[in-house]
Amino acid sequence: MTRASSMRPAAQLTLMLLALGSVVAVSLSLGTTDLSFAQVVRALTGRGEGTENLVVLQLRLPRIVIGALVGAGFSVAGVLLQGLSRNDLASPSTVGVEAGSGLGMMLALVLVPLAAARQTWVLPAASAGGALMSTLLVFGLASRRGRVLPARLLLIGIAVSYGASAATLLLSLRMDFVTHSRVIAWMSGSLSGGSWGTIRWFAPFCTALILAAYAQARSLNVIALGDGPATSLGVRVERQRFAALTLATIITSACAALAGQIGFLGLVAPHLARRLVGVEHRVLIPAAALTGAALLVTADALGRRLFSPVEIPAGVLVGILGGSYFLYLLARTKG
Repeated sequence: MTRASSMRPAAQLTLMLLALGSVVAVSLSLGTTDLSFAQVVRALTGRGEGTENLVVLQLRLPRIVIGALVGAGFSVAGVLLQGLSRNDLASPSTVGVEAGSGLGMMLALVLVPLAAARQTWVLPAASAGGALMSTLLVFGLASRRGRVLPARLLLIGIAVSYGASAATLLLSLRMDFVTHSRVIAWMSGSLSGGSWGTIRWFAPFCTALILAAYAQARSLNVIALGDGPATSLGVRVERQRFAALTLATIITSACAALAGQIGFLGLVAPHLARRLVGVEHRVLIPAAALTGAALLVTADALGRRLFSPVEIPAGVLVGILGGSYFLYLLARTKG
């Protein structure tokens, strides 16, 4: 049973925003070169020295911003997938979205390597195409007479994910050493490639997608009642499902193209947010976004600091957390 605080939603979201701000402040301080809070403030206010400005403004802050956006995106995609399927175990990792995204990118790198290197839109487009195809395959096979069967969705999603991941690894063997190393780093889920140039296009794009997902909140609330009641209340269930599915696919593919495979975040963050704020999607969606952002920024900071100067990709730590939580949910799920 989901536990939710009795605190007002606005107060809950404000506290979660403050928690995210605290995580960001700590993350700016931690790394191969630790900085004091005063040094971070000086750099942020334009009064820092050369090294402080370089570390804070050019190295850490861009990857933190991207980490927050990617974490929010994966988490909102998880809320959409869980809502449209009425399956709490659905996430970009477990229904094939993330693996399909990776396979699409890999096909582009192998089949049109020059275009993938020269045109910035090729890899994101290939990622979105692969994610959409794998998602449609999973939901098509999991549907019976217009209804998505939760247990069947999970099993087929995991099978498609394994198949797409195996194909991705097979294709990676055809690459040169440098490209193969980049692919392995991408599959591990890393924020190390973040830059202000990337943020300029990704921030408005990701924000617009999250706002579009928020616009689906009422429909998701009604779909949670069941297909019959939702239809009687005037919701075109299949059309709304397809809209939410398309949004989740685009969000996942955009985030995966930028930061790699960190889709298990889309399983953990919605569950944590649901325990804090309840199941009302108008509150759950922003709460999950803030939770996912805080989790990924924290994982990235720990990855930079735990075994410094060796960096552990954030996706590895999120995968450990997500896999453990997935087993916990499976153990608690009846039937």
